Amino acid sequence: MLSITNEEVKLKLSRITLFFVLVVLSFSSCKKSTLIGSDLLPASDDINGIFTDTLSLNTKTVSELPLKTSTNTKFPVGVMNDNVFGKTSASLYTQFQIAGQIDLGNPDSLFVDSLVLNLPYAGSYGKFTNSQNIYVYRVTEAMNNDSSYYSDKTFSVDPTEVGRRMDFIPDLTHGIIDDGDSIAASMRIRLADHLGQDLLNQSRGANFQSNDAFQNYFKGLLVVSDTNVSNAQGCVYVSITSTSDSRLTVYYHNYDSTGLKFSFTIGNKSNSFSHYSHNYSSAPIQNALGSTNASDSVVYLQGGAGVKTKITFPTLSNLGNILVNKAELFVYVPAEYLDPDSVYTIPTRLICLRSDSTGKNVAIQDQLSSNLIYGGAKTEIMIDGQKCYQYSFSIAERLQDIITGGATDYGFFLVSYQSPEVTDRAMIAGAKRSDKFRMKLNLIYTKLP
Repeated sequence: MLSITNEEVKLKLSRITLFFVLVVLSFSSCKKSTLIGSDLLPASDDINGIFTDTLSLNTKTVSELPLKTSTNTKFPVGVMNDNVFGKTSASLYTQFQIAGQIDLGNPDSLFVDSLVLNLPYAGSYGKFTNSQNIYVYRVTEAMNNDSSYYSDKTFSVDPTEVGRRMDFIPDLTHGIIDDGDSIAASMRIRLADHLGQDLLNQSRGANFQSNDAFQNYFKGLLVVSDTNVSNAQGCVYVSITSTSDSRLTVYYHNYDSTGLKFSFTIGNKSNSFSHYSHNYSSAPIQNALGSTNASDSVVYLQGGAGVKTKITFPTLSNLGNILVNKAELFVYVPAEYLDPDSVYTIPTRLICLRSDSTGKNVAIQDQLSSNLIYGGAKTEIMIDGQKCYQYSFSIAERLQDIITGGATDYGFFLVSYQSPEVTDRAMIAGAKRSDKFRMKLNLIYTKLP
């Protein structure tokens, strides 16, 4: 979860002071600066601008802390066996809700035909060339529909599955027609008839009198992929929204009618969250996590509360009293770091954040600016005839806050965009590399008295 503290607000006064110093400098000069890098400054910033791209950086791979996932808009389900990142498993816990008292008729005359869980697709990551086995379990521990849940949270379940989808390969394109209703492409899993009959038996009873009573009786479901499938390589994203397509539907009949159905929906009075687990043993990323170097030549990041890249600037204070005109962090993924089988693609966008004293992710002031200024989008470029991917970030405001002494520097983080709800990953060229792909900071600054 990202946050903005009062720290940024308190530092505005120091920026105002720097602004007036800059104005004084501008009136004391009658011609443009001839210092290095001044030609890179826009006219409005061209005041004694000094350019450097050799400021020292340290880059490390660190484990991500548990992330809040109960506010996700999409939820991965699946297993990925990755030669570089080891094994990742993503599962979904979800409640269901009712609008109020339910009366389906006399429970003695209600008979289940089937019970189907429907979760609309919202994309995927990896590949499903190899199928997976999806299992559904009934949650036995109470969940709160208004609580925040994090990626390491688990709830007790009945060990006997209530549904399964064997040899699962998602069809992300084709929807279905259900009794005249058009349903978007979805993960559909038939659950045990005895669970459907148990739900019908609650008609006119205390468990169907209110949403609280219902959720106390039916605490939810866990949807998980079999982690023992060694060649699984993908996660499908399912959407949990207030639309009727996210639902658990019981199809039934009574003595008088057939083709009846009732849906328990997922919405703002129910809770859903993702759980992630990672096993890095015997994978290259394990070496990076255990590295004792001050800086590494290759660093890693991974969504789903996996790992992130930490960046520090150990010699920043050596610049003295300066005004930061521009500060652009350039991050490169050379072709050698791409998955040769094109199974695991790199993120389309990254985010540069700051660390607090506990290692949590906190938004920087620059991030609140337009994306065109802050950056973070993946761009394909050529460097000396070699194709690579570049991400760039404007971090001028954060660096200025550190330099003026008003902000404690615990370092920066690179994470995947929407990392609580995606499982993408990337290998990145670290600052310890000595070639053109090394991570670097292009800094333009003005010396102050």
